[in-house]
Amino acid sequence: MSHDKVTGEVRQIPLECIIPNRYQPRKTIEKESLQELIDSISTHGVLQPIVVRQDPKSKDKYEIIMGERRFRSCQALKKATIPAVVKPATDMQMMEWALIENTHRKDLNPIERAKAYQQLVKVFHLTQEDVAKRVGADRAVVSNFIRLLGLPQEIQDDVRDQNITVGHAIAILAIPDSTRRLMVWQRVRNEDISVRNTRIIVDAYLHPRGISTGTGRFVQPVKECSARNDQEIRELQQRLWKKFGAEVHVTVFKMNDKLMSGGVHFSFYSEEEYQRILKILDK
Repeated sequence: MSHDKVTGEVRQIPLECIIPNRYQPRKTIEKESLQELIDSISTHGVLQPIVVRQDPKSKDKYEIIMGERRFRSCQALKKATIPAVVKPATDMQMMEWALIENTHRKDLNPIERAKAYQQLVKVFHLTQEDVAKRVGADRAVVSNFIRLLGLPQEIQDDVRDQNITVGHAIAILAIPDSTRRLMVWQRVRNEDISVRNTRIIVDAYLHPRGISTGTGRFVQPVKECSARNDQEIRELQQRLWKKFGAEVHVTVFKMNDKLMSGGVHFSFYSEEEYQRILKILDK
């Protein structure tokens, strides 16, 4: 096979000579979507060549720029070769093109997109403004996506799986404390709260004296209750300490004396104590 530097011609390249794009922002591909492409290629062949660059480390290898789904489909079909066009590309171009391709196809989930934007900033030392210009997005959009990566992992997972929206996540980001972020997130999930009402709840956390929503409605203050100021919680905490023989702290948040959310925190100081708590929970 010829290894001329670059040509716009379509050539058949052995699959064994192709490696995935190391900057591919999409980490997961839906099985159903991939199966549809596999079926199509099985029937009609590869209708659009993939785009590759010659691997800088090996003249016998080619790295995918665009077309990883087609490549994976051909692998599944055990094809020997795939039609491809070889193009020159820097590492930055590799990542930009892969990001733009997936963005236009809407294949990226919000967390994958956030990580791709962050990688452009960190690896290639770009400003968020530079990233926005390169991918054709507003700078505020890029900034908000990157901010998602500051959320606790549980919330990121929910955004990735689209159990909550980016709007919910951005609202929760206004809370500086991770523990309270998790409490609001749990309430949003459990009660299927809208983005607008999530903002109201977050404002209530941030303004404990109560806030005006601009519609004449006054949101009552959120009260943090613990063993220090609530007899019922103190009694519950004592019961848990006695049951588990471990340090336990209970915190509850109430609005208008209605329980909004809360958490139970166990402290342990050795592997043995941790395993003992788990055994009690399993009973």
